[in-house]
Amino acid sequence: MSMPQVNGDFESSLPLIGTVVDACGGDEGISQCFRSMLDQKLLWTRDQYRPIGMPQRVLPSPLLSDAEGLKLWRDITRLPTYYQTEGEIEFFNHYGHEIAGMVPPNAVLVDLGCGDVRKAKALLDHLEQLGNSVCYFALDLDKASLEHQMGILTPHYRHVRCFGLWGTFDHGLAWLNDQAFNRPRFLMSLGSIYGNDHFHDAVKSLEQLRTTGFHHQTDKMLLTMDGTQDAAIIWRSYHDHAGLFEKFIRNGYKHSNRVLNQQWYRDEDWDFVGLIQQDPLMHRFVIRARVNVTCPALKLDFPAGTEIDCYEAFKYPPDLMRRQFAMANFHEVGHWKAPKADLHHYLLVPSEDQAPMAI
Repeated sequence: MSMPQVNGDFESSLPLIGTVVDACGGDEGISQCFRSMLDQKLLWTRDQYRPIGMPQRVLPSPLLSDAEGLKLWRDITRLPTYYQTEGEIEFFNHYGHEIAGMVPPNAVLVDLGCGDVRKAKALLDHLEQLGNSVCYFALDLDKASLEHQMGILTPHYRHVRCFGLWGTFDHGLAWLNDQAFNRPRFLMSLGSIYGNDHFHDAVKSLEQLRTTGFHHQTDKMLLTMDGTQDAAIIWRSYHDHAGLFEKFIRNGYKHSNRVLNQQWYRDEDWDFVGLIQQDPLMHRFVIRARVNVTCPALKLDFPAGTEIDCYEAFKYPPDLMRRQFAMANFHEVGHWKAPKADLHHYLLVPSEDQAPMAI
């Protein structure tokens, strides 16, 4: 890996501040990506999906993030029982100045799955106070939401320049890799995204990110993982009295109807169930067929009792996260715990003996 250089090519290749960059090929590109995910994990167009050695039907999590889903998610993250978002904001309020001091000058920040940017804003405020001239790219799946977030962020900063990146993680990183952005990168995986999967799949995702997302010796990543081990706290956080989580998950299935152009899913055909499992501790939602559900156009035939998984939330403690990092060839250079929640924040760099590929 070479050291990044700051040059005029960077400035000339930047989009206008506040711009949302189309990294995915527009609505058609996003729809094709969603269809591919559904073919693999839900429809089993080619082969059965076997993440842990047994067949499993899964609604891919990105299907939850349409416009309606994001509105519901914003409401969920403000529930008093949903501790994760407020816990991360509290973390940045408490440690943000320290974290901001570890962001290299003139860095490109990439927020992988930015949501409503409340968490990131707490860090951006500290970067602005330090006068660190960074470029912040908020990467997410909904263009309108990104445009709204840019409207909120851009008036607040002089040193921090904000941009939206519309697309999947692969889309966004591919777009960044094609630009003349020869500057240090600071990736952020907030909200328990990377690392949140069946263990070996989580390692594979980290390995892929290491290859595609890291270019230089100065590149870093801040990764958050919920390590809560109290099953009662976990249960309350996903089972609110208003039923917002159920609306959120069911909306994702309705979104799949639109992507597939077939109404294979109807609320009245499916029960909604939450489950907590051990070893490792995780919470997941399933929908369970009340009746036989068929859709000849999609070659679907689900007998009553069929279960489809969605929104698996693993709660890996630090020892298991460190095993993931070691297996994916990351080195931990910092670790913090949120003041009032069991949310762990890890600062990672690529291991020196396994340098990432130059792109």
